[in-house]
Amino acid sequence: MAAHVLVVPFPAQGHMNPMVQFAKRLASKGVATTLVTTRFIQRTAGVDAHPAMVEAISDGHDEGGFASAAGVEEYLEKQTVAASASLASLIEARASSAADPFTCVVYDTYEDWVPPLARRMGLPAVPFSTQSCAVSAVYYHFSQGRLAVPPPPPAADGGDGGAAAARSEAFLGLPEMERSEFPSFVFDHGPYPTIAKQALKQFAHEGKDDWVLFNSFEDLESEVLAGLTKYMKARAIGPCVPLPAAETTGATGRRITYGANLVNPEDACIKWLDTKPHRSVAYVSFGSFASLDAAQTEELARGLLAAGKPFLWVVRATDEHQIPHHLLDEATASGAAMVVPWCPQLDVLAHPAVGCFVTHCGWNSTLEALSYGVPMVAMALWTDQPTNARNVELAWRAGARARRDAGAGAGAGMFLRGEVERCVRAVMDDGEEASAVRKAVGTWRDKARAAVAAGGSSDRNLDEFVQFVRAGATEKGKALVLKGGDVAGSEM
Repeated sequence: MAAHVLVVPFPAQGHMNPMVQFAKRLASKGVATTLVTTRFIQRTAGVDAHPAMVEAISDGHDEGGFASAAGVEEYLEKQTVAASASLASLIEARASSAADPFTCVVYDTYEDWVPPLARRMGLPAVPFSTQSCAVSAVYYHFSQGRLAVPPPPPAADGGDGGAAAARSEAFLGLPEMERSEFPSFVFDHGPYPTIAKQALKQFAHEGKDDWVLFNSFEDLESEVLAGLTKYMKARAIGPCVPLPAAETTGATGRRITYGANLVNPEDACIKWLDTKPHRSVAYVSFGSFASLDAAQTEELARGLLAAGKPFLWVVRATDEHQIPHHLLDEATASGAAMVVPWCPQLDVLAHPAVGCFVTHCGWNSTLEALSYGVPMVAMALWTDQPTNARNVELAWRAGARARRDAGAGAGAGMFLRGEVERCVRAVMDDGEEASAVRKAVGTWRDKARAAVAAGGSSDRNLDEFVQFVRAGATEKGKALVLKGGDVAGSEM
């Protein structure tokens, strides 16, 4: 029996992107690969995973997608029921037809309904983490009681004389960290308790021989990976980022894309970038999910203007009402700034005019900046972002990390304009700090590309995984169905 891998991403842009790229790479190794998407996404946006195949299943919101749900919790509840039934039907149909049956499932760790379904169908289920190894390790060791989160720092007016914030102990490749540097879900479930619980339990089962795939690369997170391999068969197979075949020099007409654009980007920004000098523009984007309130948006705008660099700022249409037009109209009219609802991010990062990326440090954005050699201004908001931002500054020396105001005044908890200006200047001015950051990101760019090139560390790990799935198909699953209990999401 020939190997046939079924890839099941969570149906959101930040989760689909790396798994689409993974499916493409796996298929390019000669393994039959089918990527699953939702009927709504396939109908409205389409997914190009060639040479992998694409199949659509129901998520319970076939007509309107996520936007038609009453909220995140309602979407997840309905998706679990509908997608389980729909995916089971797809697997059964392939098993009973002349078409190649599926022999292995690779699933996003946040799709915790997949492993028990795969077990029932007699298929091994291999988790794919769309987070950094460091964040995954924090969730895993915390859930196992091995890692303690330090207490909150003393109140600003508590008379502590400026005592330093407590730090966690270094543990199996994880450095000492302040509470504010931990993924926020370990101590605050926020408005999405179901997602937070999924995050904490996604690595809950210890399985020394159980595969776990990570969207990272060995040079970037070698110590954390070494720590994880004590408990699971952790393998880095990233960065799962599309890379240009040659240096981009402007508006060439070529689009660098994952193949799954759930929001239509605007190309006008590339033409605008073509008019700007080399490394002169600050690119600003906080991803497809995170939002800033009006006060923080204004502080960011004032900081960008004070830094004196041209900037391209992505503000999603749903947040357009937050834009402080009274501050930005003059800059946009003069060509010193451009604000768009969405843009082709990979093309932007590849553009020679871009000198830094002001980012929330979602893992995809962080990996893209590293893979394209773009310095970062790290403005982490929540979930995994604080840990990524810490590593951008301290572990990888790839940018400047903005700090929230720790005072008790009106700006408490915000990234103030002066801090934004400081960070942008730190990575874009002609000083020693900016030079060091540019050198570091250039090194990471080369290492990221070497990892996925033929014979690189991630390429070798993917080859090892290919051997695993082929052996499993040959043995018809004998002794290769992953071990574990019946706890959803616990398969390793």
